[in-house]
Amino acid sequence: MLTPLRLFCLCTLLLGLAGGASAAADEGSGYVLGRGLHLPALDLTLAGYSSARLRDLEGQPARFDLHDLSLFLIWTPGARWTVFSEIEAEDVVTVDQRGLNASDTELVVERLYADYAVNGRLTLRAGRFLTPFGRWNLLHADPLVWTVTRPLVTSIAIPDHGTGVMAHGSLPLGDDTIDYSIYLDDSAALDPVDGEASFEEFNLGGLSNNFDRAAGAQLRYRFLAERAELALSWATFSLDGTRGHQHAVGVDGIVHWNRFEFSSELVYRVNTRHGVRDDWGGFVQGVAPLAGTLFGVGRVEFYSSGLLGDDAGRASAGFAWRPHPALVFKLEYHDGSNARILPDGWEVSCGILF
Repeated sequence: MLTPLRLFCLCTLLLGLAGGASAAADEGSGYVLGRGLHLPALDLTLAGYSSARLRDLEGQPARFDLHDLSLFLIWTPGARWTVFSEIEAEDVVTVDQRGLNASDTELVVERLYADYAVNGRLTLRAGRFLTPFGRWNLLHADPLVWTVTRPLVTSIAIPDHGTGVMAHGSLPLGDDTIDYSIYLDDSAALDPVDGEASFEEFNLGGLSNNFDRAAGAQLRYRFLAERAELALSWATFSLDGTRGHQHAVGVDGIVHWNRFEFSSELVYRVNTRHGVRDDWGGFVQGVAPLAGTLFGVGRVEFYSSGLLGDDAGRASAGFAWRPHPALVFKLEYHDGSNARILPDGWEVSCGILF
């Protein structure tokens, strides 16, 4: 009988073998594991990532899903131009107490934009992009992060995608660097997903994950020889299908030291809708080396939502093993205060950048 655990083990084995085979093929080929296949004759790079996940959460049946299968196409038709697309298949295969199901697969346009490099310090972007708010949202793909789950504050404080125009770049500041992003969004008129974006991992009925219109900016200071970052994010926006306007400010930071890592994000959002209290929350996360490429990971998070009319907190602890920079196996356990939003239990995942 095909159970969630057996299918997870099979997919994990296949992803691990694919990672090993790809690493062996790196030498002497145009393919580099984690960086994709470069085709110079076409000015094209093909890459992407995939993740398999097994969940055993309190009050829910055990469930396996091939959670993400994303394909990146990067076209550089000229020295100043880059066209980037990310097409993602979500819930490709799931297995739970009802058996195997492949009918819930959805194709989503995660990103689709064109960049024009005005000079070394300014690039203009137009299209659908990840919202530059906080650090996690820009690096949320399973192989790039330490935990199976995403902190709640990084999902519901503001929508994770915008569609419009952006100016971004980096400016030197002595031995350090300041990255900046400024954007204007008109998702109501331009978004190809058109108000259908769901929340990653969370069931938050009645709350939209889509901008109507928005504007925002981010400044990120990189210092200590790129071993530390501190950033300030701001956004003002209206949500699709939700009355009132929102103003959000966020602070995030990360420090690397001797293979240890400490990171945090804090957000406060003002809800201007009459009678609705503001949203606020954050998380702190630590990563510690244990042996070789095995790391221990712990996180504490809390979010108070006026729009949801509910609060949720959770502590998570687990392990992450990175036998290759592009391949990661993760296990974690959650213990939270609100099972409806953040259920307790175990989660395991395997992710690969290809």
